[in-house]
Amino acid sequence: MRRNKSIFYSKIALMVINFIAIVYNASIYLFATNYVVAKGYAHSLLGRLDAIPGSPSFSFWMSIAFYACLLLVFYYREKHPNQLSVYDKVTIIEILLMLVIFSVLHSSYNGLILLVFADIFYGSKEFNTSKDRKYWFSFIILSFTMLLLSNYDLMSLFVKLPSLDTYIRFCPESIRMVLLFGKNFLFSLNLVVFMISLLFYILSAMTEKHHIEEELRMAAQANRELNSYLALSEKIAEDRERKRIAREIHDTLGHALTGISAGIDAVKVLVDIDKNRAKEQLENVSVVVRDGIRDVRGSLNKMRPGALENNSLKEALFKIIREYEAISNLEIHFRYEWATIDLDVAKEDIVFRVIQESITNSVRHGHAKTVWIELLEEENYIMTIQDDGVGFDELHYGYGLKQMQERLAIIGGSVHFENRNGFYTYIKIPKIGGKND
Repeated sequence: MRRNKSIFYSKIALMVINFIAIVYNASIYLFATNYVVAKGYAHSLLGRLDAIPGSPSFSFWMSIAFYACLLLVFYYREKHPNQLSVYDKVTIIEILLMLVIFSVLHSSYNGLILLVFADIFYGSKEFNTSKDRKYWFSFIILSFTMLLLSNYDLMSLFVKLPSLDTYIRFCPESIRMVLLFGKNFLFSLNLVVFMISLLFYILSAMTEKHHIEEELRMAAQANRELNSYLALSEKIAEDRERKRIAREIHDTLGHALTGISAGIDAVKVLVDIDKNRAKEQLENVSVVVRDGIRDVRGSLNKMRPGALENNSLKEALFKIIREYEAISNLEIHFRYEWATIDLDVAKEDIVFRVIQESITNSVRHGHAKTVWIELLEEENYIMTIQDDGVGFDELHYGYGLKQMQERLAIIGGSVHFENRNGFYTYIKIPKIGGKND
């Protein structure tokens, strides 16, 4: 999550409040003790205490020193945002320092738990993702259980502790109420600021979630627009290709057919007049036919996929598979059992285009990581393509799937689509004229 200035400043406020509270509580012990000794009330004070504390001066300076160490740990965590674990050594050190300060102050102030909770909660990597909910709940329950159990009134039922309120009762009456008010005010203020920091954190998380949702929405919109653009580009490319083919036919086949027609007309006239001239004319027509056939083949070869120009079908398929695996994270398992099959050019082109389109769809629409392709020979030529993508609930025939159906229909083939933990394609191409068509 992005760093939030409100959270940062509320944490600073918690540090200041807790420092004041620690110094305040330690000062009461020190001031009250000195006052009691000066007034000769030491015996009476000891009689009212459940436990005899250590040196107030020692407690005062040690609490400040350990708090300074705790601030250094806070600074270290701040310099490593979202990198430290909740089970990291730094977290253990924080908790130990907190317990030491709590013990030095004779359990009189437990608000420090909220500060340590905030520092670990805002700075640990486990609390920044929804998948780590177990850390959230366990840490929250542990922290607030500790806060509840560390209450002086509850702990004093089981452990003998020197009461800070007892010390305050021996102070001058003129400042007694002020001291009690200050003690309770600092604890309440610490709690309020802590709740405000949590509110800032929740608002920051909600804002971050909104930003992510907005970015995802924009990405989805961009993806839809890109798909529309690709479909439009494919349509434009198809129209251009049709126009090119039309020009090729007009320039080659049209020319040849016109010449053939004219030649035949001439033969019809000459066949009864001059048979030798008629034969020569037929020879000319034959040359025009052969040239036309050569030109048409040349035009058709230009339409072939580049991978098939100088390679067999198997080699071409392996080539595009290697290309897809190289440019993406896709893993393709390929099984080819058509080694003895000699397909004509048209069928090779269609098989190649169908497999190419299937792999493209698995990546673009299915977001697949693995694709299995099998080319088998049974009663018919069988092709199966299976991916581990998202599959479909309801199949919508887009441009690519329609083209696949139309291409296969040209050679008498059929295609069937299923949702099998991904997108599954079953293609059947009939054998015409024997095993090796």
